[in-house]
This record gives sequence, C-alpha cells and structure tokens, in this order.
Amino acid sequence: MNISQTGQAASSLVQPEKAAPGKSGEGRGFGEIFEEAFDRVNSDMVHADRMIQDMATGRDVDIAQTMIAVSKADISFRLMLQIRNKALSAYEEIMRMTV
Repeated sequence: MNISQTGQAASSLVQPEKAAPGKSGEGRGFGEIFEEAFDRVNSDMVHADRMIQDMATGRDVDIAQTMIAVSKADISFRLMLQIRNKALSAYEEIMRMTV
C-alpha cells in the first residue's frame, strides 16, 4: 500500500459516490453514506486485528504491512469519529435554532 491509496481511502469516507444503479436520478441518503463509511472503518479494523493475530501466533506476516494496516484502521476510525462529532454538533446547533 502506498500513500496515494491511503489518501483515496480517506477521501472515499467523506465524498459521496454516484447514485446507485436502479435509483434513477436519486442520490443515496445521508444515512446510507454513513452506514457505508462505518462498514469501511469496521473492515479496516477487522483486517488490522486479523494481521495482529497472525503476527502474534507466529505466522509469516510482514511487520511493515501489519503496522500500515493498524495505522490505516486508526486513522480511519479517528476520521469517522471527527465526522460524527461534527454531525452531532451541527444537529445540536439546528436544534437550538428558534423558528
């Protein structure tokens, strides 16, 4: 994995993709975008955990690739946490508005 792949992974968390096939003219919902992002973060964390377990049990695993996977999982989790915090802050701000 190189740095450009990591940048692409991080940008895919915050940039919505094109509308799914079968939804003529309609974009994906806000919840669907977050659900997909959460799934990506979860898969990164599961992959990192699996590599750590493989390394701990003595399997032939590249230490550098394991550290990259752990760092990628950590960064994607922190990014998702900050996005959640910003969304929650925006929601609280909207709730404080008077109509």
